[in-house]
Amino acid sequence: MLRAAFVFPNSRAALAAAVAAGEAPDSTLFGLNHLARHDVDAELVDPPDYDPARLIGRIRWHARELGLPRRLASFDVAFTPLINVLPLASRVLRGPRIVTINYGHALIYERSSRLRRRVVRASLRSAARVVCIGRWQHEHAVDRIGVDPARVVTLPVPIDDGFFPSREYDRNESLVLSVGKDDARDFATLVAAARGLDVRVQIVTKPQFVRDLALPPNVTVDSVSYARLRELYAQAALVVVPQRRDGYVYGSEGGGITASLEAAASARPLVVTERALLRDYVTDGENGLVAPAEDPQALREAIERVLGDRALAARLGAAGRARVERDHTTRGFAARLAPVLRDANAGH
Repeated sequence: MLRAAFVFPNSRAALAAAVAAGEAPDSTLFGLNHLARHDVDAELVDPPDYDPARLIGRIRWHARELGLPRRLASFDVAFTPLINVLPLASRVLRGPRIVTINYGHALIYERSSRLRRRVVRASLRSAARVVCIGRWQHEHAVDRIGVDPARVVTLPVPIDDGFFPSREYDRNESLVLSVGKDDARDFATLVAAARGLDVRVQIVTKPQFVRDLALPPNVTVDSVSYARLRELYAQAALVVVPQRRDGYVYGSEGGGITASLEAAASARPLVVTERALLRDYVTDGENGLVAPAEDPQALREAIERVLGDRALAARLGAAGRARVERDHTTRGFAARLAPVLRDANAGH
C-alpha cells in the first residue's frame, strides 16, 4: 500500500479521536479515514508545536518545516497545507513527495514581501501536486505563481454528510444562523443587515471576531460544540455566510466554504456574499442566494426573501444537500485524492 502522511499546521489527533467516537465531523481530515479502501495507508503526523505569538516561537514555527522531511522519511507522499518551505526542503533532502492542499496560497502570496514571494513560488513549484479547492485558485497557481499546470489539480472541499444529516425544512423556527472563525468573515455586514429584523440571529464564532461590533438585541454570539452546532443547523430557518470582498488581505480565500457545505449537508437554505471561490460551491438561485459583498441592504433583502418564501427555502436546501451527496462527501474526496497521491509518488 502507498504510505501517506497527513501533516497539518496544528495537531489533529484530538479531532481524529473525536471523529472515531462520533463526536465530530471528519471534514477537515480530508478523507484520511477513508483512504484504506483505496489502498492508501494514511497516517496523521503532528509537527512540533510552537507559540507563534512570540518571536522565537514564530521562528521555530516556520523552521519546523525544515526538519519534517527526515521525520517523514518512511512515507511515500505527504499531504499538507504547509508551504513555507516544506515542499522545497523535501525535494532537496530527498524526503517524500509533497502534495499541498491549497486553502490560502493565493492570499499568502499576494500579501507577502517580494522576498517571501520568491520563497513561496520556489516551494510550490517543488511540490509534486498542488491541490486547489476552486477554479479561481487553479488559475492563480498557474498564471500568477507559475506552477506547472500538469501538477495542479482541483478537488472540491469535502464535508461529513453523515455527521450533518439532511433535515426536512420546517419554518416554525425563526433562527438565522451564521458560523465561522475566518478573519475574512464579515459579521459587521450581517449585524447591520439583521438590525431590526423580527428574527433571532445566532453567530457561532470566537468573541474576538465580533468584539468591536454593537450587537442589537436580536443577535447573540456563542462558541459551541460540534454536537450543538449540528442541532443549530437543524433548527435554522436560514444560514448566512457573509464574506469580505475579494482582495481583502486577511483570512483565507477559502473562508466560508466549510460553513456553506455544513449548511447544505443539513439541507438548510443558504445566503452567501459574493466571493470568487464560493462560485464553485453556491450557484445563485439554485442551491443558495448570492448577495453583493459588504452590502447590508442587499444582504437583508436576500435574508427576507428566503424567510418569506417557504417553497424557495425548501428548494434551496434540498438542492444543497443533493450537491453535497454528489460532489462533496469525505468518502468521495478520498476516492479522488487517492490517484492524485499515487501519481505524485510515481512522478507523473
